[in-house]
Amino acid sequence: MQIMKVKRLTAFFVYTFFIVFIAAVGYSAFIYLTNKPPLEEINLARESLAAAKEKMAGRYANETLKEAESLYKWSMREWKIQNGKFFVFRDYSLTRDLALKSINKSTNAGNEAKNVKGKLKNNVESELATLKKQIAKFEKYYKHLALGRSTINAFNKGKTRFLEAQIEYKRNDYQQSAKLAKKASESITQAEKSAHIKLTDFYKNYPIWEKNTKLAYNLSKKGQTVILVDKIQSTFIILKGGKEFKTFPAEFGKSWMGDKMYAGDKATPEGVYKVLEKKNNARTKYYKALLINYPNSEDQKRYDRMVRSGEISKRTGIGGLIEIHGDGGKGVHWTDGCIALENKQMDVVYSQCGVNTPVIIVGSRLPLEDYLN
Repeated sequence: MQIMKVKRLTAFFVYTFFIVFIAAVGYSAFIYLTNKPPLEEINLARESLAAAKEKMAGRYANETLKEAESLYKWSMREWKIQNGKFFVFRDYSLTRDLALKSINKSTNAGNEAKNVKGKLKNNVESELATLKKQIAKFEKYYKHLALGRSTINAFNKGKTRFLEAQIEYKRNDYQQSAKLAKKASESITQAEKSAHIKLTDFYKNYPIWEKNTKLAYNLSKKGQTVILVDKIQSTFIILKGGKEFKTFPAEFGKSWMGDKMYAGDKATPEGVYKVLEKKNNARTKYYKALLINYPNSEDQKRYDRMVRSGEISKRTGIGGLIEIHGDGGKGVHWTDGCIALENKQMDVVYSQCGVNTPVIIVGSRLPLEDYLN
């Protein structure tokens, strides 16, 4: 009887152990088969990061991209931790959650980069168009002026930065293009302001120029051949009968902006003059020439006044030998104060003008507003 009880109890324990063992094996198998690492999510997170980087999120959405990368790295660390455990105790839920969050952040980074890049592209495009117009305006109205070296350097620096910004724009590096465009704008604006101040100062004599321009046309209407010179437009005009008979490009002294004050200032005088003498052959080194009566009485009065006030040294002369002569056509203002024309144009002037022909030199025939428009 006792033996039977022992046998039954042993059978019960064996059966129970067998059932528990089968259940444990079944559970372990279930865990092993169902608790798989989130490979799909992790691979998708990696691909999403790569896609965001291709959209230049590192440049245009760097903070969001860093968050996505941080979540991905955290997910990988958590995966490694779970893999180190016995498979029954592994839990990949946090790994999966972090990978999904990384995917979301990467997508956001890509979209953010696309939007920022698009807006920046439009802004840079607009800035470059503005700069292009600003450069064209400077080259049309200011570049040919007798500007200081610092102004010219500022403009050239700005134009170089503009060209570099265009190159970066074509490379789709809108961030670098924007930086260069900003530097270009600063330099060109600085040059423009400086040049405009000089131009405005130059135009202080416009009332006198306007009066002398009218005088030139009135004298020509009375039957005289008159020479009218417009400095700012580098124009030499022969007037006959109140109309422009011939118009030529002219070159002046290097410091042509402003009236001639003294010898060696390399300025071309402004005022009402006349031809004193016609020169050709060996009498001039510049092909042919018309000598004008600089200094006239007004020039002498101004010079004497400046000497008395100490603005000019007594040892500095007033200068002279101002001519209209040939050997021009260099495309720059290069004389010591004379007016230079190409030789074939000088032939026309020489044939049309004689001694006592009025020579009227003005800074501009147009007011500043008209000149700039």
